[in-house]
Formats: sequence, structure tokens, C-alpha cells
Amino acid sequence: MKGYRLWLAGMAASILLVPLAAVADGDKSFSANLESGAAALTSTDDIKKVNEYSSLRTKNGVNPYGKVDLSVHQRGIVFDGDFRYLDSRDQDHSASLDLMRVFKTDFSYSVLNHWLDHDRMQYLDAAIPAAPSAFSGAATPITLSNSAGLTQTVNLFTSNSTTNTLNPNFVPAFLVKNKVTGATYVTNTAPLVGYGNAAYSFQQIGRASVYGEDLTPSAVFGVKRTEWSSKSDLTIPQLPNVTFHFGYRNEDRNGLKQSIGMSKCTSCHVTGQSKVINENTRDISAGATGRFGLLTIDYTYLNRQFRENAPPPTRYYDPALSPGAAAPATYNTGGYAFFDNRLLYDYRDGLLRYDETPDSKKESHVVKAKVDLPGAASLMGSYVRATVDSGKTGEAGIFSFNGSNGVTLHTTYDAYGGRLTSTFGKDLTVTLRGRSERISNDDVTIAFSTIANATGTQPPNNFVPDPNSLLATRYSALSRDTITAGLDAVYRVALRTTLRLGYEYQMLDRHDGQLGTTTSHKVSAGLMTRPGSTVSARAAIDYQVIDNPYQNVNAALTNFTTNTLGSTVGNGATYGVSLYDQRTANLTNQPDKVVNGKLSATWTPSARYAITGMYTLKAEENQLNKSSWSQTTHGPGLSFWYAPTNVVSMTVSYNYLNQKSGTAYCQGWYDG
Repeated sequence: MKGYRLWLAGMAASILLVPLAAVADGDKSFSANLESGAAALTSTDDIKKVNEYSSLRTKNGVNPYGKVDLSVHQRGIVFDGDFRYLDSRDQDHSASLDLMRVFKTDFSYSVLNHWLDHDRMQYLDAAIPAAPSAFSGAATPITLSNSAGLTQTVNLFTSNSTTNTLNPNFVPAFLVKNKVTGATYVTNTAPLVGYGNAAYSFQQIGRASVYGEDLTPSAVFGVKRTEWSSKSDLTIPQLPNVTFHFGYRNEDRNGLKQSIGMSKCTSCHVTGQSKVINENTRDISAGATGRFGLLTIDYTYLNRQFRENAPPPTRYYDPALSPGAAAPATYNTGGYAFFDNRLLYDYRDGLLRYDETPDSKKESHVVKAKVDLPGAASLMGSYVRATVDSGKTGEAGIFSFNGSNGVTLHTTYDAYGGRLTSTFGKDLTVTLRGRSERISNDDVTIAFSTIANATGTQPPNNFVPDPNSLLATRYSALSRDTITAGLDAVYRVALRTTLRLGYEYQMLDRHDGQLGTTTSHKVSAGLMTRPGSTVSARAAIDYQVIDNPYQNVNAALTNFTTNTLGSTVGNGATYGVSLYDQRTANLTNQPDKVVNGKLSATWTPSARYAITGMYTLKAEENQLNKSSWSQTTHGPGLSFWYAPTNVVSMTVSYNYLNQKSGTAYCQGWYDG
């Protein structure tokens, strides 16, 4: 009911202002428009599919709504107000006041509801390994042996029968192939470390299971956003060339969202639960604009505080085991087989927080200047300095880190910009622009407190972690220098026909040497014409070439032909070294060539209706070191506008999307 009371307050304010206009002398003006009615919403299935951002109501039902537009002008005092109320989660109110052009202020209050997705995670169950009893047909036993002459018997089942065919409901632990005959089998029996058979190869595909669990199946996720804001300008008569600016904004976000977490080692156990959202963002800004002849200078200072007032979600993590290790009878008595990397936590650490949003503080200074030059030319320059401090902290007993000031993570941003615009004659305008940016983000030293091994026999090639010896430096992927330069030209080819041409160069140098430097060149052209009084058309195209887009080096493709893997894949103490560390292919989701094209035409034979046709094309591709990918998008559309009267209009449109992607990679069964 809070929003409803605010709407009534707006109505009351308008009523109180009526007598002021009625009894005032001299220049006076008063106008008001009141609208009331009912808003109704009905939906079935999932409301967010049709009402993700609420525009009438936030739930099914009927409610009254009201709108008030108010304007009062009297002896240099101007007040305008607009108030709209639909329900407590959908309202918008604004007001402005001008006092003799000395003091101007704008206020606004808005509430908006956003429904969020609820992932049931049932699709993850497709990777649960089939139980041994799920196999059909007679078993084919084979014998594995190790260097000491010890043997192990493994039962194989043919993989081409009806029930043993791989599908989302049947994912065995291992695919087995007879190297001599080519016959394929499936099994759920893991070969022991060091055991093998020269005639057979084992490929693990499902022993590390993937399964999902929705812990809050009945929860409804959504966030209500409430914002207060005001902007004020003050011009002192004694300083007519200087205007002072003040601003305030307070935003609250409250509600629930789904928080996804995962236990791994060796079961990829994905869970979803509710996370309470209680965020507050507060902005305070101040500045001034000075006009001194041909020179205009503007300065703005911003202070932003972000606070998350709700506690983060917590969860228990599953017991951790390395591939090939049997679970001990009781997990807290030892018997762990450690990975070649080190474990930080599991269920023994109790409830641990995750999906945590840290508090932060931002300060920025923005200076802009403009000089009007002779010959219809102008020069603009700007400088931006911003700093952000994050309240991110470590977690006792698991990890700690050391930022630049010993506590917080610190980021600075510096940017210099300039633009020179000049007009040559009546038909040509040329703009030269440039920008230099630097982002400096902390490199952080992280100290990990690993799980110490208690008792139990360790498999070969493993070690006992030392909690005091594991340090790592996280080099920032955000720190970078960026230089952007461009040249734009607008030329009037003929009456009602304009041609636009442009070129842009960008160099992005990341401070972390492993990430490299990205450069791009972009050329663009556009034509706007109106050949007749009823027809207008626009066409634009740009082509971009990108050298070394952001990518993950050596992210995929282990060469099984040349490496020295044993008879099993993914079932040994050196899994990480023998498989992951031998990957050779680079991966990225960024293109190195992009073509963008847009075309539209409008026919307006009457002031009552118009027809517009449009078409967009986007073609992307990337030639990686081991493969290539491409994506082409076509988007034609048609729109019809009709206004039968001066107060009634309608629009009908149709849009079609066709997107085709191609890649040389295929995604195998997820293996943990």
C-alpha cells in the first residue's frame, strides 16, 4: 500500500495547488488532467513469459489505477507533475519546479517488478551413469593385469543392443573398444590404477556423474526495484555564466533470485536454492557548468555506495574424492586420494557461503570542455577519473588475499577523449575523434588453506598438502590500455540525400601477457535518402577485422595419438597432467571478422498510414589455430502503422529471425 499512499499524496498536492492558481494575480496558468480506470491481467502457465517486466499488474487480477498530469505557471514559478499508479510494484511519479530560472529541480519516484527465471535443472539428470543392472545381454569378461602380475576381471556388455545404446537416459561409465576386431562395449567397472589389457582401450564418459537438485521447487523468483532521484540546477544572478548542479539517487532492489551452486570431485552435484536480495545503491553528485564566451567547461563529481544487506546463501559440499578412488567407510577418518591439484574444502567444513555480492564504493571525476572555433568548427575534450573499491574478503580457513592496500580490491579508470568537428562549405562535415583509456586492477596474492591429509595410504604420485605452502598470484584480466581513433564524414550528395563514411581503429593491450593485444579496424558506410515526398530509405554497412580477439589459450583438444596416456582415460593419479595439461586448441566466443548490414524503406502515401520494410544481416567468423566457427544472422521484418483518427493509432509488425552457426567442435559427454 505504500505506492497507493504516494499516489494519493500526489492527488492531495494537486488539490492544494488549485487555490494558488485561482487567487493569484497577474500572469497565471493552471491545467490538470485526471484519468482513472481499471487494469486487469490474466495469464496461465509462467507469468514471466508474457509479463517479465510488469506493465499493468504483477499478478493475475483486477485493480483500479489512476493518472494525474498537473501544470501550474505563475509569475515565473513553474510546477509540472505526472503521477501514475497501477499497483504497488508498478508506479511512476515525477515532478519539476522552476523558480524564476534561478533554481530548477526534478524529482522522480518509480517502482518496477522483474520476474526472474526458475531453473528446475531436470535436464542435468541425463548424465547420471546407468547402474550395472541396467545392462542387457550376456557379459563378456576380460582380464586386466599390472606389472606385478596381479589381475582384475572386468565384465563388458555389447553397446549395440536396444538398451545399451547411448542416449540421455543411458550413460555408462566407460566405453571399451577391442583394438583388434573393432568391437565396442560398455561397462561401469573402473580399471584399477596400473591395470590394463593391450587389446582393449577404455574411454571414461560417465563415472563422474552430473545431476541437478532444485532445493526450492515452489519458490517464485523476482526483484522489485524502487528508485528515488532528484536533479537540481542553481544559477546565482550575480554569476550568470555559472550553473551549479546537484544530484541524488537511491535505488533499492528487494526480492528473491535463484542461486546455483555446484559440488565437484567427483560428482558434479548442481543445486539451486533461494537467495535473498536486499541491495541498496546511493549516488550523490555535484558539479558546475561555466560558459565563458567561446569556451564551455563542465565538471561532475559522483560518489556511489553499494550495499548488500542480505546474508549470502550457504551450502554443504559433497565429500571429495579423486578419480579412481573408492569412498572410505567414514569420510572423516582419512583414506582420501588427492588430486594433482589441491582441495580447499568439502562437507567437513560445514555450511559455506557462496554466490556473495560484495559491497563497493565508487568515486568519479568528469571534466568536459568545448571550444567553438571559427568557420563552424568545434573542439571538445574530456577527462574521466574513477576509482572502485570492492569489499570482497576471503573466507577463514579456506583462502585469504592481499590487495594493493592490504584489504580491499582496488580498480582505477583514467580516460582522455577529444573530438574535432569542422564543416567545409554547406555539404561536408568531418569529425576526427580519439580516446585513450587505462584500467588498473589489482594483481592479488591468494593464500589457500588446503585440506590436510589425516591418515590412510596414498596412491602413487600423490602428496600430502601443506596448508602453509600454497600461494598463487591472480593476475588481473581487467587491467588494460585501450586506444581508439576514428574519422567520420557526412556529405550531402544531393537534395534530401546524405552519405556517411567512417573508419575506426582500436588497440586493446591487456597487461597480463598471456592474454595478448587485440587490434581492430572497422570501416562503415551509410546512405539516407528521400527521393519523393512519400518514400524514404536508409542503408548502412560496416566491416570489421579483429586481430587476436580475447581467447582461452590451450583450452581444448588433447592429442590422444601422441600422448602417453595409459590404458584408461580419466582414471588415475595424473589425470590433470596427462589430459588437461596437454590441450592444444584455442577457444573464444569472439569473432575476428564481422559484417553488419541494415536496410529499411518507408512508404507514407497518406498522413493516416505508413508501411516500413527492414532487413538486417550479421555475418561473423573466426579462424582459430585448430578449428573455425561462423555465425550468420538474417532478420527481415515488416511494419504497418495506421491512425484512423487524430487520437487513435495502431501498429502491426512482423519480424523473422534466422541464425545459423557452424563449428568444427562437438561436445562430448560431460565427464566431471
